[in-house]
Amino acid sequence: MGKISYMRLKGSQNLRLRLLLSTLSSTPILIEDIRADATWPGLLSHEVSLLRLLEKVSDDCHVEINETGTKLKYKPGIVMGGRNLVHDCGVSRSIGYFLEPLIVLGLFGKKPLTIRLNGVQSQILEPLG
Repeated sequence: MGKISYMRLKGSQNLRLRLLLSTLSSTPILIEDIRADATWPGLLSHEVSLLRLLEKVSDDCHVEINETGTKLKYKPGIVMGGRNLVHDCGVSRSIGYFLEPLIVLGLFGKKPLTIRLNGVQSQILEPLG
C-alpha cells in the first residue's frame, strides 16, 4: 500500500466544513495548530463528537488526534449511511451542529441514513460581558 498524501491545513476555522468537504471529495487532511495558543488548546468536545459521528456513518474512516488535541489526521471513508444508528451529541452544542453535515452526507450515502441524535435541541447564547 502506498503512502497517503494529506492536504495540510492550519487552525480550527471552519472545521465542520473542512471535514465535510474532505469526506465528499475523499481527500485526507492533516490539520495542525488547532487552538495551539489558546488557554485550552486543541479540539473541543463537540468537535471530537462530530469526528466520531463521521466514523459511524462512514466505512473505513480513520481519525488520529494527538495527545494535546492540536493535531488531527482525518482519512475519510465511503459514506455508507445506515439504519437505527444512535449518537450522543453531548450538551456543549445543539444537535443542529451535527445535523447540518449529516443532511449533506445522507444525500451521498450508499444506503439510506436513519439516525437518532441525543443532546440539546436548542441553545440560547448569552451575551458576554
